[in-house]
This record gives sequence, C-alpha cells and structure tokens, in this order.
Amino acid sequence: PIADRNAIDRVCSQYGLQTGEYVLFIGVLEPRKNIPALSRAFRELVDRGIRKKLAIVGKKGWMFSEIFSTVQTLKIEDKVVFTDYVPEEDLPSLYNGACLFVYPSLYEGFGLPVLEAMQCGVPVLASRVSSIPELGVDAIHYTDPGDPVDIADGMTQLLDSEKYRYQLREKG
Repeated sequence: PIADRNAIDRVCSQYGLQTGEYVLFIGVLEPRKNIPALSRAFRELVDRGIRKKLAIVGKKGWMFSEIFSTVQTLKIEDKVVFTDYVPEEDLPSLYNGACLFVYPSLYEGFGLPVLEAMQCGVPVLASRVSSIPELGVDAIHYTDPGDPVDIADGMTQLLDSEKYRYQLREKG
C-alpha cells in the first residue's frame, strides 16, 4: 500500500484516471483474459447507473481486436481507458488508486496481478477457475467468467458495500 495520496493521484492522472473512481484490470490483452466479457459486465454497471471508469492496463497480445470492437459495439468508449503498457514503477499507484480490481480470466497458470492487488489493499473480484481460488481462498469475491451478468453483480455488490470491500482488503 502507498500512503502518499498525492503520488497516487499524480500517476493516475497521467493515465486519465481519477483516484478511487475506476475499476482496474491488469494483464496482456488476449482471449484467455476474458476482457470482452468484462466489457459486457461493465456495460451492465453503466446501465445500473454506476459512475466509474474501467481501466484496462496491459499491452496488446494475440487476437486482441475483439476487445476494442466489443467496447465500441457496447458504446462505452468514454467509460473505458486503455493504457497499453505501463512501466512497473507505476503499477503500485494504479492498484492503490483503484476502487476494485477485476480479473475474469478463463485460465491462469498463477495469477500474479491478483496477489499484487491484494498486497496493495484493493478488493478483488476474480474467476473461480484455474489457480485463482487457491491463491485467494476467502479473500476474493469469485464469479463465473462465462457470465457477464454474474461479473456485473459481483462488481455491484463490492461497489455498493464499503463493509464488504473492507473485509476483503483485510483478508487479502
């Protein structure tokens, strides 16, 4: 965790983000990261009146074009910030500035961003597949990565409850 709020604010503003006002995803933009489903879930949040941005941090991997076309089709371009590659030294501030970290991956060998988010004290919503449940045990809100409504419901539950976010931060 970073105690210097000004340092967090400086880094966040570099990427067009406002501290505490965005949901964060970090990872390579590729199919197994399930970003189109995350985008559909985020569209559901927008429809529910939740006023946050979605920050997608990571470089383009393989077969990434569906990610951008999904955001365009859903008409949420003004709500989604793609940062592309971010230097390692900026990541802690981006984690610390997020209100929530989401990781709806379809498959993970380990899931290091989940651990990084928990280390920074950010509540985590992640897939209940692959190695992620072994990492987070009861410190993560788990969701079905194949169901954007389930992902949206989990994000809504976390965003609506400071108590629940606090509980996950403490467990993390």
